[in-house]
Amino acid sequence: MMPPLIVLVLALIGWVFYPPMKIQYQESREQMRLEAELESLKERNDVLSAQVQRLQTPEGVEEVARESLGLVKPGENLYLLIDPDEETSTALPASPDEEVVQESLWYGLLDLVFGVR
Repeated sequence: MMPPLIVLVLALIGWVFYPPMKIQYQESREQMRLEAELESLKERNDVLSAQVQRLQTPEGVEEVARESLGLVKPGENLYLLIDPDEETSTALPASPDEEVVQESLWYGLLDLVFGVR
């Protein structure tokens, strides 16, 4: 069994160092979350930039007019084929904020110790 003095010293060390370690850990986790969100937003920005460039061409405008608005050129006929087995979804895609950073067992344990989330 440990002498009471060693137990007391270890408890004192834990009491003194836990609060700053908790703050530092919480800040590092927040930084990781924000970096993941930034990366996701950069990817979304790239996709949107490509869409803007596509829409600045006559072919892109025609594509959107045909596919999204169902417009046709004069003299053309529009035929719409519907697959009865195909499900339609009205769900919105997940936003970057909802994406979860993949966590390891180590982060799960530290999150528990430092009260993150």
